[in-house]
Amino acid sequence: MSKKAPKPRLRESTPYRSMVEIMPELMKDEKPPKPTRKKSRYPTTVKVRTWTFGATETFAVLMKRALSSDKEGKTFVYKKGRKTGFHKKNWRYTENRQDTFPKRETHKTRLESQLWQNTVDWKQEGWRPYLEILVVFNSDEDLIDFCRVIKQRLSPDQKSVNFPLQKTRPYKYGWKSKWKDPNPKYPIYVVSKNRGDTRHTSRSLERMNVPYFMVIEPQDYDEYACVIDPKKILVLPFSNHGDGPGRARNWCWDHSMSLGYERHWVMDDNIDNFYRLHGNRRHRVLDGGMFRVCEEFVDRFKNVPVSGLQYRFFCHDKQNYPPFVLNTRIYSVLLIENSCRHRWRGRYNEDTDLSLNVLKDGDCVLQFNALLQGKLGTQVLKGGNTDEFYSVEGTWNKSIMLEKLHPDVVKTVWKFGRYHHHVDYKPFRDNKPEFIDGYDPEDHRSETDLFGFERVKTN
Repeated sequence: MSKKAPKPRLRESTPYRSMVEIMPELMKDEKPPKPTRKKSRYPTTVKVRTWTFGATETFAVLMKRALSSDKEGKTFVYKKGRKTGFHKKNWRYTENRQDTFPKRETHKTRLESQLWQNTVDWKQEGWRPYLEILVVFNSDEDLIDFCRVIKQRLSPDQKSVNFPLQKTRPYKYGWKSKWKDPNPKYPIYVVSKNRGDTRHTSRSLERMNVPYFMVIEPQDYDEYACVIDPKKILVLPFSNHGDGPGRARNWCWDHSMSLGYERHWVMDDNIDNFYRLHGNRRHRVLDGGMFRVCEEFVDRFKNVPVSGLQYRFFCHDKQNYPPFVLNTRIYSVLLIENSCRHRWRGRYNEDTDLSLNVLKDGDCVLQFNALLQGKLGTQVLKGGNTDEFYSVEGTWNKSIMLEKLHPDVVKTVWKFGRYHHHVDYKPFRDNKPEFIDGYDPEDHRSETDLFGFERVKTN
């Protein structure tokens, strides 16, 4: 028996600005211009990272070369079927360095690390690779043969690779806070469409026992009400509008304000787990304490209206990072101050547009590295905007719209087999966060110390 979707009690506060009027010639059913390509992508260079002496020597044997730590001894041109006059015993690696693991540059002197000192513990020095070898290719045939020899897949645009292939380490333990009530103090909204069967973000939050609202369109109510508590479902007062997710996010913004909150979380519906990066490991977070840490930290500042979590696949456990970075784009999981003067707009790339509008005011946006989201790859999951227009239009319109909105810092480029927008964030390097009046760091340290580590085994 079909359930009737409840009527929404809250209406949109303002009409949504899709911004398609700035590019009417691009909204037609026309193919985008073909990208201008070089006659050949070759020669191209791939950086091969090894992590031990033994792995380096194994690589030398596979390449049928004598390699060394000297500059000229770790760069070579790869040729398929290369013949060598050297005996196999000469295919080896020679170490001529006195210090094979020199002290690496650290992030501790950066502003972000200084501001983080009165928050939860943070240690992410990473590891320096044993050796970085530069391999030059002059043809597809050579590159394909190289992949066969090292037993790894490389794309023609790939610039680096680990040897041997790095295996993902299992997450035996997770992070859990010590608060009696670990839930976030600001509401969480998950905007979703036609994904009741997957609902990755919903499942992740429920595993963590974190409360949230699932925000859907009326025609999807039956699909979601079968698998989610109807008390968690908010039904939008519109459907199939073709304006992108920004319109629903603005409605969530209004809903949060109607409840009297100062900030709110808004998330995409394809987040598979949340993580803490610490001590050169990415551990799953097991409760809502991570959201409390983010909330407490951004509440220290009076000019950080937008913040969010970095993608897990952009923070490797072997590399060193500051606990957060300032003044870049915020995607997929955002914590927004309700008094922010800018709202969501645009049919595409509305998250980058919001970040740029905030930055152009002289304010800051803040992206956490210490706490991460397990975002699935772009356009991997069916439903949502993938079905509504991305699978039909591709990425040309979305990139050009952002360029037209921000021509001073955005350019449309072709890479990885499709169009992308490239944003120059350098003009905003001098935007600095400002503490709220009367800020006392000790008032916050005692609170965030409760985000402690317990050896809780994960499934």
